[in-house]
Amino acid sequence: MLEVADAGPGVQAEEADRIFERFYRTDRSRTRSQGGSGLGLAIVRSLVEAHGGMVGYRARPGGGSIFRVVLPLAPAPASADTRPEIATAPAEPSRRN
Repeated sequence: MLEVADAGPGVQAEEADRIFERFYRTDRSRTRSQGGSGLGLAIVRSLVEAHGGMVGYRARPGGGSIFRVVLPLAPAPASADTRPEIATAPAEPSRRN
């Protein structure tokens, strides 16, 4: 689990369900030249879900935001050596007729 918190203005309750949508920006007064295209959190969600995890948001008490990423643990290796075994056999000489 990873949490990132800030003390910014936070997200309005009615917008919290949409902040992970592509191209959604909470500050409609900003243009693309003034910052953000509305893709950052959508990319985070896509990457986290592609790895079997979840991402979420909640308001921070006193103002701000808390974003939480939860990823599954990797399975424990069967042995200390995790490299795949490669069968090696002597190469046979090529025969040309």
